[in-house]
Amino acid sequence: MKTLRNSGAAALASLAMAATLSAPAAAATLPPSLALIGNFTEVEVTADLAALGLTAAPFGSATASGAVFTFPVTGGVVFTDTSEALVEHDGSGVALTAGVTSAFVGNFFIDTEAGTVSGDGAVLGGAGFLGTTLFNFGTGDALPGIELLFSSDLAGVLSAVFGAPDLTGATFGYARPDLQVIPIPAAGLLLISALGTLVVARRRRQAV
Repeated sequence: MKTLRNSGAAALASLAMAATLSAPAAAATLPPSLALIGNFTEVEVTADLAALGLTAAPFGSATASGAVFTFPVTGGVVFTDTSEALVEHDGSGVALTAGVTSAFVGNFFIDTEAGTVSGDGAVLGGAGFLGTTLFNFGTGDALPGIELLFSSDLAGVLSAVFGAPDLTGATFGYARPDLQVIPIPAAGLLLISALGTLVVARRRRQAV
């Protein structure tokens, strides 16, 4: 499990607070942190990978239905006192393939305050990388989810391996985290849908 640090989004903490306050009075006080225990993050790929000669397929525990990929949440935390939120997706990822060449990116780690998705990767028969920023958050509309933009690091890999043009800052797709936490035993399980809320909160912070 990766070390959980850096700041996270206020959105998750505020949702958890609202849900807990609606529980009985004995459960109204939140602990300093809420452990993430599961659920998933969906990513709808909107980039025209076919135009780049690429196909995408899930690997590990990831699944796909059309252009929508689902990555199980394997850990993470929401810090209620500082509004930090970090989400792990170990053991799953996406394989990008052109002909006999494949590049794998996975073990996605969402840091909502930094506005990044980092992860590990490898090229079939080639070098690998660990803990690299793969995507940056965009400021697209909340409805589709959190806009994911190609980072310069991932764009560089795609250019070097597949001869793709520089995709830095281009939209890869939209993420829709659906997170489950245990705030305190008396409150039971809370199912938190982060669709759009992270985007809205981030855009408001940027506008201040």
